Amino acid sequence: MKKIFSLMLAAIAATSASAQYVSPGTGKMFTFADLASIGNSGVTFSDGAYVVEQNFTISNKDTLRLQSNDVIKLGDKVEVIVEGVADFAPVDTATVTRVLDSSNPKGFRLRGDGRLQHVTFEYVGVTLSGSNDGYTIENCTFKLYNGKLSTGSALTFSAPGGSNVIRNCYFVDNIVSAISSGANMPVGVIIDKCHFLRNTTGKSNRPQINLTCGGDYDVIISNNTVIGIGEPTLAGGIGVSNMLNMAFSGKVVLKNNRIENNRYGIAMIGAMNLYIEDNYLLNNKFESNPQNGGSGISLYNSAGGGKVFIKGNHIENSFWGITIIGKPEVNAGKNEDRQAADYNPGENVFVNNGNNDHLYDLYNNGPNIVYAQGNKWNVTVQDSASIEEVVTHKVDNNVLGEVIFMPAWQSTGINTADVPIAQVVGTRYFNLLGFEAKEPFKGINIVVTRYSDGTIRTHKVLK
Repeated sequence: MKKIFSLMLAAIAATSASAQYVSPGTGKMFTFADLASIGNSGVTFSDGAYVVEQNFTISNKDTLRLQSNDVIKLGDKVEVIVEGVADFAPVDTATVTRVLDSSNPKGFRLRGDGRLQHVTFEYVGVTLSGSNDGYTIENCTFKLYNGKLSTGSALTFSAPGGSNVIRNCYFVDNIVSAISSGANMPVGVIIDKCHFLRNTTGKSNRPQINLTCGGDYDVIISNNTVIGIGEPTLAGGIGVSNMLNMAFSGKVVLKNNRIENNRYGIAMIGAMNLYIEDNYLLNNKFESNPQNGGSGISLYNSAGGGKVFIKGNHIENSFWGITIIGKPEVNAGKNEDRQAADYNPGENVFVNNGNNDHLYDLYNNGPNIVYAQGNKWNVTVQDSASIEEVVTHKVDNNVLGEVIFMPAWQSTGINTADVPIAQVVGTRYFNLLGFEAKEPFKGINIVVTRYSDGTIRTHKVLK
């Protein structure tokens, strides 16, 4: 009996020692310095950093705050749950990383309201759910995420919701997507002026931005750079989907993004109201088999519903310029009546899109009529006979819908010397780890230049 009692005491002691800390839920604010002073929190301070070796939970009504210049190091498999408020907005900067090179921490699961600003998340993920007011994430960096908290992305929406803003952030070399939401998790979000570099390094079949739309939520993705790995992978650029055919009244806007070196540039799956405008899509063909991918813009909708509006895009050096599969209603240029509600000047430019020694500017692999007027096709003379060579539709296969592409783009005859030239308004330099500087780093730099007309250009330089 004495032996059994001793074993019970040992078991209770072990359970107590390994119990996760849970804050009291009394409206208290905790910093990591506060947690380090609590004996059973699992947080200690060592060599200038707060080390977290076990999971802990900040309860509803309580707040977890990151302070300026905090360095947080998470141990293997460590997950921090914030049921209350995540005040991750230091005035200066803060860094969250792993304890050891061999550690695979999970990261932060935010279930209440939160704001993230000036924080670098390295090797850890962040999952968002439960905010009534939406999350604001600005001037943060997410890099080298290991996929342990969520297999979806470095920054994951795990519950439906709107009013989210992600601005001026950097997503670099994450093993999965940069941003995602589940197939049954429509979100409303603005993603603006962010930089996505070589995400989905695990080469899984998902784009760098992978969002579900539906309901009355708007998705606005604008003024971003989305640069791929530049070798054959399954990783695309931007993907927006409604695979469960959810009802929708909101819109999806993809505008003024530069998308390069991905398996494909933009992909739509399912019904939605989609606007693709003024994007620069280059070299989105890193797919070993053109029959499986390589489109500048890919539109798939088997059931119909919704509308797609495509204007002012530059699509260059893909296997396919625009591919249409199923029954989406596509307006890629309808310019005959300027007063019409569906007027679209077109102004899409196609350059060197093709495979197997054939050019494919637009492939209508569905039964619907597609308007594609006012565009500049990859032919010397913008006439009907020439354009037929780069468009696949009813003329080529009677079961396909017709593409109405005349009248096509015509030169205005304006002297370009009289047209104002956009001025450089800002230049930023990034090394291959995603760090930013005002001057070039030694070695390879990714240079991001912003112009007065809103366009963005990126290129690499070696110093």
